[in-house]
Amino acid sequence: MSIDQLLRLPSYLMLGLVREARRLARSELARDLPVPQVTVLAFLAEQEAVAQKRISDGVRMDPSDLVSVLDDLERRGFAQRRRDERDRRRFTVSITDPGRLALHERLETARAHEEELLAPLTSQERVELTTLLRKAYLHHADLRVD
Repeated sequence: MSIDQLLRLPSYLMLGLVREARRLARSELARDLPVPQVTVLAFLAEQEAVAQKRISDGVRMDPSDLVSVLDDLERRGFAQRRRDERDRRRFTVSITDPGRLALHERLETARAHEEELLAPLTSQERVELTTLLRKAYLHHADLRVD
């Protein structure tokens, strides 16, 4: 298969862009707040205090992996776990103000990286690309069995 044939495969192109995105994401801030932590903080930012099981389901993360992510976020003061008032056996998790700030800073860095990554695309092309990628992603996310 020639390189021209590879450049006709969306999956090949996506993998190439992922590599480029990873190169851009090697900034200090990106290393400081890895994607799993960003994902959980983004989920928490849209919720009130939420049960760990709901977070695990919402971000499609194995519960044991989630515990280590939450341990790190809590240690850094970005999230807080409390006993659930309605069921003392469970914990609820919420984002803290420093967590919101860290998420905001990380998202700003991601937006800057996207500007560089997608520089050749117009605004409309970026919207179209996002729409198509989201459609494909959500299709497979819905099919995934955890």
